[in-house]
Amino acid sequence: MRLRLWVFVILACAAVPTAAAGAKLAGKVLNAAALSKVKAYCVDTSNLKGPVYPGDVPRPEQFDVRKLVRRESKPKGLLSKLPWKLEANCSAPGVDAVVRFEFRALIGPAGEPVFEPRAIATYPREAEFRWGAELQVADRASRRVLYKADGNPVDSPLVRIGDPAQVQLCHVLRRDAAHLALAALVSDVKTISKNP
Repeated sequence: MRLRLWVFVILACAAVPTAAAGAKLAGKVLNAAALSKVKAYCVDTSNLKGPVYPGDVPRPEQFDVRKLVRRESKPKGLLSKLPWKLEANCSAPGVDAVVRFEFRALIGPAGEPVFEPRAIATYPREAEFRWGAELQVADRASRRVLYKADGNPVDSPLVRIGDPAQVQLCHVLRRDAAHLALAALVSDVKTISKNP
């Protein structure tokens, strides 16, 4: 009887690390070993060339990512929870990884991407307009993607293109989608660091 109890206790203890190692990740880790070695990173916005609506700021997607990074770098922000050092310049020595965002507008029940901004204004079912964001972490030297996460699209009401409310709404929704992708990265990096 006592022997069976000890065997059960040993098996239960052995199962605990296995369960932790199999923790579900929010994003897609393509190279866990390289991701766990990242110590310093930068956020590159040079790839962001989204459409500019009338009355909007130049390079609105870059504006949104920079604003998100500033906000989340504060003491209680998401980036302060990431065990990496944020460098302002991607050419700085010691940068291990480059983080990039990509945004897409989605419409329709299947979430088809919108390639022509005017299509949003004419789409008949306004409640199905959403923004999505993809975050990628790439090794700076090899440029291989180490990690990907999606910011789940956020539903939004739609107003006419060119309306100042539409411009502001696009900024808010892009930042919300990027925030969700960033939260997935922070969560997954913590999980990987606990279970190397």
